[in-house]
Amino acid sequence: MKGKLFIIILSFSVFTSCNDTRKNPTTDIEVASSFIKDLLENDFKGAKTFLLDEEINNQYFELSKKEFEGKSKELLKKYKESDIIINELKSVNDSTSVINYSNSFNKEKKYLLKVIRQNRKWLVDLKYTFQQTSN
Repeated sequence: MKGKLFIIILSFSVFTSCNDTRKNPTTDIEVASSFIKDLLENDFKGAKTFLLDEEINNQYFELSKKEFEGKSKELLKKYKESDIIINELKSVNDSTSVINYSNSFNKEKKYLLKVIRQNRKWLVDLKYTFQQTSN
C-alpha cells in the first residue's frame, strides 16, 4: 500500500513538474524577457514578480498596467501573439544591464529596460525606462 501511494505521488510530481512551462529565470536577459513577455501577455501579476520593489517603480508599473488595460481586445491579442526582439544587450557592470528591445507586432518602436542584480537576484528597474522616454 505504501509503495503504491509513493508511486502515485512520485508520478504526480513528475507530471506536474513536466507541465510547468514557466521556468525560474536567473540571468539578466531571462528576467528581462520574462518580464516583457508577461506584459505582452497581459500577465501583470507575473510581471510584478520581476519588479524592483521601490515606490516609484510600483507607480510606474501601475501606470503602465492602466495604459495597457485600456487597449482594445484586438490590440491586446496582437501583443500577446508577438515575439520579443532583443536589439541590444548592454552590460553596464556586473550588476546592471540595459536591454534595447522591440516586439514583432510593432518592430519600429524600441524600448529600453534596465535590470539590476540585488541580493543575487535580477530585477527590473522601471525608473530608467521612464526617465529615458521623458527625455
